[in-house]
Parts: sequence; C-alpha cells; structure tokens
Amino acid sequence: MIVAAAGNRGSGTEEVGAPATMPGVLTVAGVDRSGATSDSASAQGVTIGVSAPSERLVGAMPDGSYVRWNGTSGATPIVAGVVALVMAAHPELDAANVINRITATARDAGDPGPDVAYGFGLLDADAAVRAEVPHVEKNPMGDLADWIRVNRRQPASVDGVTLAPPPVTQARPEQPFDPVGVLLPTPLQLGQVGAPLLGALLVAFVIGGFLLGVTRAYSGTRRKR
Repeated sequence: MIVAAAGNRGSGTEEVGAPATMPGVLTVAGVDRSGATSDSASAQGVTIGVSAPSERLVGAMPDGSYVRWNGTSGATPIVAGVVALVMAAHPELDAANVINRITATARDAGDPGPDVAYGFGLLDADAAVRAEVPHVEKNPMGDLADWIRVNRRQPASVDGVTLAPPPVTQARPEQPFDPVGVLLPTPLQLGQVGAPLLGALLVAFVIGGFLLGVTRAYSGTRRKR
C-alpha cells in the first residue's frame, strides 16, 4: 500500500497532485497543534484520506542531529507508522482493510463526514489498532486497478477503441564515398583547427623575428669591436 503527502500551501500546492490523487492511495493532510487544518503545511482535495500533525514537528537527521520542520512530508510518516502498527497487530488484513481501519477510526473534523480538508478526520492511532472494525471488500480510497483501466491505453482488441499509429522511423540514406572529402579538411574542420593553428604560427613568427633581431644586433656589436 502507498501513503502519500497531500502537499503544502506554503510551498505553492493548493490542491493535491499525483500520486496523492490516485485511487487506492492513502493521502495525508496536515493539521496544527490544535487539530485545525494547517494554513501553510497542508493542501486540500477530494482524495485526502486522513489528517495528522504537520506543524512544529521534530525529525532526526542523518548526522544524528534533530531539526524542526513543517509539512505533510512530516505528517505522512506518522500515518505510515500507524499503518505499520495496524499491519503488525492484524497481519491477516490486506491493504484495503488496513486503510479502512485508518479511515474508519479517524475522528471526524471540519464538516460532518469526509471533506476536502481533513478527509475522514484526524488520525487515531490507538483506535486504528484496537477498535473493532468490520471487514470490507473494497478499498475506501478507491481502486487503483480501475484507475489504470480507465487512464491507460487499452488493448487493440477492445471494441470502439482506435489506437494511434506507431511512430514512423525513417532510415538515413547512405552517403556516397568521397575521396576528396577524406583528404581535404572541411570548412568546419578549418574553422575549428585553422584559427588556433594560425594564431600559433603568428605567435611563433613574432617570437622568431624578435630573436632574429636580437641576434643581428649582437653580431653587429661584436664586429665593431
């Protein structure tokens, strides 16, 4: 099963996006310390399943230090941890029933019933693990298989479905062998090699002329002596 963050308004995410919009995914919204939906550390959407704290969180860093941060990226691991507790306490449950225990035991918040801000309500870890929850046949967050069937390309045998033609690949025509082109440089090669070579020759010419002038001047001085 997949637990996904809803996103944060403070980072520019007003509404949830994939993968949090995909059926079957348990999407997590964020609330502040009072249990109210967070203004900056949450988002909204019809696919939100449950809400968890997303403000003034403390997290461990790879170097062993601790930091404070806000966001549904912190609320989501909290829900994932409760999912692990449910799976450990009820190893016989499939993903649909694990998610159902999370959503069915959530404490309602906001408008009565599921809503776009809190989903089914506030996460209740103890109830998710201990409460008596009826078995369900379907995932309360929808069916990912149905989403794939609707949104992915169908087999060609399906009636009424016309597939786009495959992309056309054109073979490059073979260039005739040109012996002159092999022996003589191309304009591009001259541009890449000729300019640096001309500059090097110019520098060598200046240095050679300078050395020749110094040699002649020295020779003339010796003759006068």
